[in-house]
Amino acid sequence: MNFAEAYTARYSVAPKIFNDNPRSDTGIIVVIPCYDDEFVFKTLQSLDSAYKPQCSVEVIVVVNSAEDTSEAIVEKNRHIYAELLQTSGKHSNFKLLPYILEGVPHKIAGVGNARKIGMDEAVWRFASIENPHGIIVSLDSDCLVSKYYFTKIYERFCISKDRPNACTLQFQHNFDETLYSKQEIDACRRYEMYLRYFRLAQKVAGIPQCLHTIGSCFAVTTEAYAKMGGMARRQAGEDFYFLQKLALQSNVVSVDEPIVFPAPSVSERVPFGTGRSVKKIIETSSCKVYNFGLFLLLKDFYSAFPNLYVGDFPVPTEVIDFVGEQKFKVLVDECRKNTSDRKSFVKRMFTKFDVFFMIRFLNTFSESTIYPPEEIEIAVARLIEFYGDNDAENLYHKVLSLDCTTAN
Repeated sequence: MNFAEAYTARYSVAPKIFNDNPRSDTGIIVVIPCYDDEFVFKTLQSLDSAYKPQCSVEVIVVVNSAEDTSEAIVEKNRHIYAELLQTSGKHSNFKLLPYILEGVPHKIAGVGNARKIGMDEAVWRFASIENPHGIIVSLDSDCLVSKYYFTKIYERFCISKDRPNACTLQFQHNFDETLYSKQEIDACRRYEMYLRYFRLAQKVAGIPQCLHTIGSCFAVTTEAYAKMGGMARRQAGEDFYFLQKLALQSNVVSVDEPIVFPAPSVSERVPFGTGRSVKKIIETSSCKVYNFGLFLLLKDFYSAFPNLYVGDFPVPTEVIDFVGEQKFKVLVDECRKNTSDRKSFVKRMFTKFDVFFMIRFLNTFSESTIYPPEEIEIAVARLIEFYGDNDAENLYHKVLSLDCTTAN
């Protein structure tokens, strides 16, 4: 049984869309969900301007709408799809495969469902040429890419020594003042600071794999995607859950140089993410984030794991209160009983107190008077000071540089 057969036997898989087979040397398939977004043509132009990798490339665009989508957007989607079909043979860098999906039930409609359909199709296509190592790349229809986009992805998966199963792609939002308003750019700069702060603060806390989980900025081998059960049909956050699950099973590496440039514009297409966050920051003139003190508290907790293997060791009372004293004792005892050494004990403890635990903990204590939310500039200044830089100037560029140099 090959990887595609195993995937279809165990999980809910979208039906095959296209009848033709890819070129035998196809190594990269990019998947782009598209909803009410004509910027997709600029995205494709950007991909066409990138340097070619040492393999053939395909791009699947899933134009999608729900059963309750307005007729105006449905019609706009149809025009986008028709134009995609007209231009499908005119790209020199890749083979374009447009697909339109309409009337999706409200319960599953959205970017997650569209991303899954496109990525499942990539599995079918790589299976047809028996390539389990084919790279499925997730991108969004409002992004531009670097000229090194394809070559960096190919090098990371096919030339580097570690040959990863998955990879996050470094990003920087597109702050082009000819395309976006100053309001949007200023607000998105603060939101991007938050994204970088959140990953770096997790690293301070001691989370084993600290990832940017952005839908437009990751790639995965076909075999790994299939083994993980594919993408979830979620209206938002599908990338976060997929990558966090994957990180529990294998090492997720990164491309450290920014090669994806998402839009900073206001949007309400998904319940959360860049568009909604930018809108909220503009409306409130505020960008409050988790207090950095909470990550220092978690650092004390996670650093206690090795000592807990041999006996009781002081753990922050906030964690004990959150978990419950008896439950915490049971979890630690269970980890001791099912491991034979300190290293495996620590690893098992991180499965009990993983990133999902961390987020529940942060959300609970972020409303406390001791660890109230901080404006992003204050939190980033504290983070940078922790890393040894007391200069509070140019916070955005400092956190960008720090994030790009501490990606793994």
